[in-house]
Amino acid sequence: VSSMSWLSRLNPRGPGSRSARSAAPSSPCIADPETCLMVFENHWRQVSWVLEQREPSSSSDDLIAVRNHTDQMLCLLAEERSAEGSDSGTSLPPMGPILQLVVTENIIERLVQWHLHRGLDPDSQGALLKLFEMLIGQSQQPLLQQTAILHPLLRLLGACSDPELGCPSVLENSLVLLLNQVCVSMARQPVVLEMLFRVAPAQQGSTNLLIFSLLVPFIHRDGAIGQQARDALLLVMATSASHEAVACYIAEHSYFCPVLATGLSALYSSLPRKIEVRGDDWHALRREDWMCVSSLVLFMNSLEFCNAVVQVAHPLVRSQLLDYLHNGFLVPVMGPALHKSSVDEMIASTAYLDLFLRSVTETSLLKTFLRFILLHRHDNDTILDTLLTRISSNSRLCMVSLSLFRTLLSLHCEDIMLQLILRYLLPCTHVMLSQRRAIREIDIYGKSADKFLSLIPECCRLNVASSAERDEDSASWGKGEQQTRMEQKRLLNSPSTESPAPPRPSTPSRLAFFIRQQSIAGGSGVGGPSTPTSMEPLQSGPSSSHSLSPDSPFMVVLFAKLENMLQNSLYVNILLTGIMAKLACYPQPLLRSFLLNTNMVFQPSVKSLIQVLGSVKNRIEAFAASHEDFPAMLKKAQQYLVARGKVDWSDSMAAVPPLRRSDSLVKSRKPSLGDLILRHTNSPTRARHAAQLALAHVRDSGQSLHSALFKGGGGASGLEKQAEALRVKNAVYCAVIFCEFLKELAALAQEHAVSLPFPRSQEHDKTAVPNLSGTSNK
Repeated sequence: VSSMSWLSRLNPRGPGSRSARSAAPSSPCIADPETCLMVFENHWRQVSWVLEQREPSSSSDDLIAVRNHTDQMLCLLAEERSAEGSDSGTSLPPMGPILQLVVTENIIERLVQWHLHRGLDPDSQGALLKLFEMLIGQSQQPLLQQTAILHPLLRLLGACSDPELGCPSVLENSLVLLLNQVCVSMARQPVVLEMLFRVAPAQQGSTNLLIFSLLVPFIHRDGAIGQQARDALLLVMATSASHEAVACYIAEHSYFCPVLATGLSALYSSLPRKIEVRGDDWHALRREDWMCVSSLVLFMNSLEFCNAVVQVAHPLVRSQLLDYLHNGFLVPVMGPALHKSSVDEMIASTAYLDLFLRSVTETSLLKTFLRFILLHRHDNDTILDTLLTRISSNSRLCMVSLSLFRTLLSLHCEDIMLQLILRYLLPCTHVMLSQRRAIREIDIYGKSADKFLSLIPECCRLNVASSAERDEDSASWGKGEQQTRMEQKRLLNSPSTESPAPPRPSTPSRLAFFIRQQSIAGGSGVGGPSTPTSMEPLQSGPSSSHSLSPDSPFMVVLFAKLENMLQNSLYVNILLTGIMAKLACYPQPLLRSFLLNTNMVFQPSVKSLIQVLGSVKNRIEAFAASHEDFPAMLKKAQQYLVARGKVDWSDSMAAVPPLRRSDSLVKSRKPSLGDLILRHTNSPTRARHAAQLALAHVRDSGQSLHSALFKGGGGASGLEKQAEALRVKNAVYCAVIFCEFLKELAALAQEHAVSLPFPRSQEHDKTAVPNLSGTSNK
């Protein structure tokens, strides 16, 4: 959510929309200015007689009389328009006659002083708060630019912040509503901020910005009162963005940044430590998942507010807030949470981190999260290293971890790609010395695509089916094949793109640094000069790139999981192959050749993707040979997935908007079969409805999907039947996903052959990565 969406809902409310309108006195009939002035003077004479008494009367009659007359007076003042006449020589419009009388007689100041001297009981305090809120919110004149209005307002607010009197909890709504109206007026008239900041300390206590100090305690409050406080504070941030003195006060002399950051820590501690899931395809928190969890809603509101503040605040405030978020929330709270011993807690904390990354839109805040993931060490291991080990774990934790890595890759951040993969490929020690010049070669004849397609198991080829047997489901399945699962770049909620090539990285300096370092060391085939840039990447701790293994731990664990496809669940395989396809889309020659060049000869210790896929093919063929009804099970699995995808696609247009950044690097596209399956976890009702429609194609009445795919032996026990049914189901679904994955890899190989990785420009030539092959680019 951007700050514009916050600011757009902060429009000042007109009289007709005032929530507390019923609490205000009825408005007098609008008459000519002279008549209104006469009525106002009459009320003021009645009030001034009481105010001029030597000793404040404790009589309730006097209090009620003052209150009633004050109500009528302030309503007349609120409805008065600026006078028509010549320019007074100032930026202020000419005052109306009633406002002139108020300023001349110092009426508001005298009224507030009388109440304070008499003793401000909660009823009087609440009445004054509501009258000021009505006066500021409905006035036709810029009243806050008049010190005769501003000073008594600050005096009243100072009483609300007094340690002894304070503001009773029943009046907090009125107080925050008034503060919100002041901030709305301040956003309209920035000069008010200067007046508030320059006002004498005696008017607003020990603080330089009383309005701001009163709002800070409500930052993390739930409900309407918290939302109004955050809206008001955001207006202060936006207005003070060009005011150095105010920004310095907020950053160095207020508790705003520490309260905001440490409040997130407190809110995180109240989040559920176990996430209740309704379905075996759940792998990430979506909006409809967390909107029904009050503690998570409160946290996300505060995180959204942090994101908006970072976007609009002065650089001083932004810098300090980010520092507090890193050192006061991420390191002491998120770090230990991600290292809990309980599997349920690990799943929850990983899902929360994934949700936070998908929700943040501001670059500097996102960089703070990435700095924590890439550089912070917990028990001598970085957060990234810890998360990598989770991919090999049980199915649920594996799926949540894969979803997090999918989110990280979707950011198209060079630091992430460098840390996960490229720093292991840059020395070029993964290929034979004679092969290094082939890294940049383009497969213009489609040999790699042919190789990938040749790995489709014979048992999965559909040439045995006659065209007459192809029904609507088969046609839909064919459409899914043509689309390919490259669209899994927007699995679940992420958008997709029509081109797999991401935009040119905006920070090439760190990649160039590693290339230059390898060239100096003389241990790689990288050649050519490198041009340093002024952009500053994330600075990592001491690590020797010379001792790096040619195998990236990330790729090793992905390949191991891929080789085990027959034992993975359907949803793990969809996430896994989606991540592999996202990596294969990357146009960097090192990564492209590592994944898609089937002719490359690697070192004996380095396993290639084509070797892994060949192993999976052999296992699928061995499984099919041992099950004579494999073709029937394969067809039923395809029909089930297509039918289920149809149901999800039919109501995807009504789904809640995804939590993605507004300046997303990719475009939206019709989701693939994998997208539809993985976004199936909306509600139990929807899941049951989808299952009923889908299973109608593959079963008779009362028969489950397990029964449709597997006919257990009569002598086996119930547990053995269930385990064998699960094994068969996973293997059949694996065959379906594997074939689609190979088609997608073939398509990607062809697309790389006909597209340039980045558009050529003069600027690109200046900062280009040196030619890895050592040949000319011309």
